[in-house]
Amino acid sequence: MASAFAANARAVFRDRAAVQPVSPAGTAGRERRGWLRFRWQVAIPAFASAALAVVAVYQAAVTIPALRAPQSFAGAVVLDGVTRAALPQVPASGPLRFQLALATPPGAPTGPGAESGHAWVELSGGAPEGVRSSGWVRIPPANEPLDIYFPIRLAPGRYTIVVRAGQAGGTELARDQFEVTAQGASTP
Repeated sequence: MASAFAANARAVFRDRAAVQPVSPAGTAGRERRGWLRFRWQVAIPAFASAALAVVAVYQAAVTIPALRAPQSFAGAVVLDGVTRAALPQVPASGPLRFQLALATPPGAPTGPGAESGHAWVELSGGAPEGVRSSGWVRIPPANEPLDIYFPIRLAPGRYTIVVRAGQAGGTELARDQFEVTAQGASTP
C-alpha cells in the first residue's frame, strides 16, 4: 500500500507541475507566488498566536491579581426562615450574599456529597421560573450560619434558596426566600 501511495503521489505532483503555466521570466513568477502563499500560511497562525499571547499576558497581569486582591462586600442578608414579616429585600445591583441557619436533621446529612461536609445549594425563582444558580458549598461547623455568595445578577422578583444534604432529593437543611428590588434595599 505504501508503494502504491508513493507512485500515486508522484503522478499527482507531475500532473500539477505540467498544468502550472511558466511566466515569461522563467520561474521568477512561480517563486513569487509561492512566497506570497507561504507568507499567508504563516501570517494567519502567527497573528492568532500573538492574539492568544496578549490575552494570556492580560489575564496574568490584570485579571488574576485583581481576583486575589482583598475585596469588600456589603453585609450579608440574614435569612432566618419563614416569618410573617415582609421578605428580606436586596437591590438588583447589590451582591447576593446570604447567611442561613441550617437544620440538623436526625441521623445527620444524607446523600452524595453530604458525607464529605458539603451541601447542595439551589437559587431559583424570578420570571421565567427556574434554577438560576446551583452548586456544592462547604457545611459550616455546628451552631454557625451558612454564608453563601452567588456571583450573578438577578432581575427584580422573588427568589428561593434551598440547601440540601446531597443533590436533588436529599434531606432539606434550609429553605428561605428573598426579594430583589429595582431600588435600594430595605432589610426588615
